[in-house]
Amino acid sequence: MSADAGADDELKAAEARVGETLGNKWRLDKLLGMGGMAAVYSATHKNNLKNVAVKVLHAELQRNESIRTRFLREGYVANKVGHPGAVSAIDDGTDDSGAVFLVMELLSGESLAHRVDSQGGKLAPREVLVVAEGILDVLASAHVHGIVHRDLKPDNIFVTEGGGVKVLDFGVARVLDSAEARTRTGVVMGTPEYMPPEQARGRSEHVDGRTDLWALGAMMFRLLAGRYVHVAETQNEVLLLAMTEHAKPVIDAVPSLHPKVAGVIDRALAYEPTDRFPDAEAMRAAVRQAIALLDEQDGKETLVPVRELDDDELDDAAATIPVSDFAKARTASVSIPDDSKPRNGMWVHTKATPPELPKPPAKKRGFLPIAIVAGVLSIVCVALAYNMHARGVRPAPSASATTSALAAVTPDDPDADTDGGEDDIELDDDDAAVAIMPTATSRPTARPTSTAKPKGKGKKHKH
Repeated sequence: MSADAGADDELKAAEARVGETLGNKWRLDKLLGMGGMAAVYSATHKNNLKNVAVKVLHAELQRNESIRTRFLREGYVANKVGHPGAVSAIDDGTDDSGAVFLVMELLSGESLAHRVDSQGGKLAPREVLVVAEGILDVLASAHVHGIVHRDLKPDNIFVTEGGGVKVLDFGVARVLDSAEARTRTGVVMGTPEYMPPEQARGRSEHVDGRTDLWALGAMMFRLLAGRYVHVAETQNEVLLLAMTEHAKPVIDAVPSLHPKVAGVIDRALAYEPTDRFPDAEAMRAAVRQAIALLDEQDGKETLVPVRELDDDELDDAAATIPVSDFAKARTASVSIPDDSKPRNGMWVHTKATPPELPKPPAKKRGFLPIAIVAGVLSIVCVALAYNMHARGVRPAPSASATTSALAAVTPDDPDADTDGGEDDIELDDDDAAVAIMPTATSRPTARPTSTAKPKGKGKKHKH
């Protein structure tokens, strides 16, 4: 019979039990799930109506005495842990039909395996750390009592609706001071993907609390990276890798992971037990530090660059804001990251609203530009007037003084200086610079023929 056919038969048999009463007191109400060893039901006590979970060993396994014994000891070991995070056993027994069952507290929530699947195969770092902290609380208590779980995996971790963490299935747990612990060397028990080297090699004498820490590190790796520490096509090949290969750094699979978080996982996954955390309490302390670091990081205000104000804008703003207020506007919300180099521009907190700087006042066009233009035109007019005066030219009756002066200096005039459009004019110091106004009777006259040298030292002006 194929494995699929066998699984179908087990499912049908499990569904057929719904409505039965086990041990003459526990009525099976609903099938909750199926595992490799047992089916799990929600059930009710027929007298006090207490709601519980009942695990019933699969029929084909009930004939194996060692499996029956290991199944029933789960409740004993879970109760011995003595921690609320370990699911407690309420009752156990064998029904008249031969069904072996274990009664445990009923939980409301979901398994960690289901949760990660519903989230797309990965969980956020902080959520993984919080779950790990809850598991380590349980492991610290279990290890003190000499109990090693040996089968930590997402299927055996339950997250309650209130966010609590429960550790399930102590069925393959090892009690270090038991006779079984001294005689079972060479037997490999657990899930290959979460087995450390000593457990994969069947070296049970080397199995201790640090074995569970490796399994927890492998679980955290899986929840963050979306894949196992060791990946192979068969379970035997996975076991071989677990025996011989060191775990790769988790940062290789999750580059964005904070180094502190990565450090916790990498140490838990150390090949040699002596290189791992010495116990669950030490790892729990490291996990709590990592949680606090992430919380502190998330609580910091994010810095973002804003447009840099140029000098003119800052000066304009300063001119319209009192000195004390302007200092606040420039410094109250300005922050430079500690680890950053000097940057061009300001950095402001996104959680704070920076004081709004007033818009720069509109620049007024004052009188100065107009005065400059008027001055230049006046100089041109005066220069032309002196030119005309020196040549003995009078303005025409119908032309303005400026136009007459320009007309008097033309290429037709043999005495005109045309060196590139610039007229060099020598003036006496005692000549008055007066504007030549047009008159009705003025006419151009011939230039004086006097050769007398001008009085005083002449000055050369350009216009």
